[in-house]
Amino acid sequence: MEKIIYRLVEVFIYGGIVQGFFFSLIIFRNKRWEKRSNKILALLLITLSISIAHSILIEVDLGGPFKIKEPFVLLIGPLLYFYTRELISSRPFSASDVIHLVPFLVFALLILPLTITDVFKNNCVINDTDTLSVGLWVITIFQYAFYWWKIVAQINVIKTSLQTEFSNLEGKTLLWMKNFLHIFGICLLILTITIPVAIHTNNYRIVDLIVCISLVATVFVLSYEGLFQEEVFSNITSVETIEEDKIATSEEGKPDRSEYVNNELWQKLQSYMTVNKPYLEEGLTLTGLAQNLSMTRNQLSAMINNKTGENFYQFINTYRVEEVKRNLSDPAKKNYTILAMAYDAGFPSKSSFHSIFKKYTGLTPSEYIKKLQ
Repeated sequence: MEKIIYRLVEVFIYGGIVQGFFFSLIIFRNKRWEKRSNKILALLLITLSISIAHSILIEVDLGGPFKIKEPFVLLIGPLLYFYTRELISSRPFSASDVIHLVPFLVFALLILPLTITDVFKNNCVINDTDTLSVGLWVITIFQYAFYWWKIVAQINVIKTSLQTEFSNLEGKTLLWMKNFLHIFGICLLILTITIPVAIHTNNYRIVDLIVCISLVATVFVLSYEGLFQEEVFSNITSVETIEEDKIATSEEGKPDRSEYVNNELWQKLQSYMTVNKPYLEEGLTLTGLAQNLSMTRNQLSAMINNKTGENFYQFINTYRVEEVKRNLSDPAKKNYTILAMAYDAGFPSKSSFHSIFKKYTGLTPSEYIKKLQ
């Protein structure tokens, strides 16, 4: 039984190595995935595959029982951070980003000579290879913990921004990434506990196994979830920003509009919502609606907030819920399913419809229908 489990784990690990390289090749060769976020994802998958392969296939040490791995393990955290940041903000890289690569570069300068020649092994600074090895693993754990915290915080921060810009949050909250990071955090905790045990028992192979399984799981999750993850704010293009600036410029010199809550603009918005029903469009955004109304994003957002106390997401979904309620009361649509009505009203999925409908009405769709009867 033990041999079977070992073989299954072995297949799982080798499968992760192959998948990481395979999906990277797909990304680099297919124009469909040529976005910068996917290129960073490809580099991350390659780094993960190299780290896993090195842990399993290559025996490298400094003369002691605890193996020091190649420096690529210190690229995983920064690349995962860059990838998430690209999904959220598409912020261009700057010189300050180089600081994220410093641990990798220092580690590389220290380790690579030791893998090439024996000259450095006689240096008194690195005579205690066990202590050096454990120290480097501790640094690696702290680095992973730092990026875990940084990425989770980054995802939490955008929640408000998402509700300001989008009328539906399906596929934009990066919930899969957050859940994955929590699981990865558990693996990190297990690794932290395991290292002292490995030192005490002189069984360092278990550390390699935990690292490999964690990294393989990372490859599988990023391959299936990351490849099809859209960049969250990709709809706000430079063209839209230019158009917004033009509208803002044309507003200069006009009479004060009292913080954008002018009744004329509010009536214009209400009329547009009633006549054109833009909320029926699943992908409606604040930017798009503002352009249709010849307003800036800030004008529209501030007006909605000041007049209703709601953000854009809440404001649009109020209209969608009312649309479904009207359809449920319409005898001509009695043969429609509830889900069909939800899709027609602009809701992107069954789950989001049910949660939003209950939040706004206090009832589930089924309970609401019974109340109508």
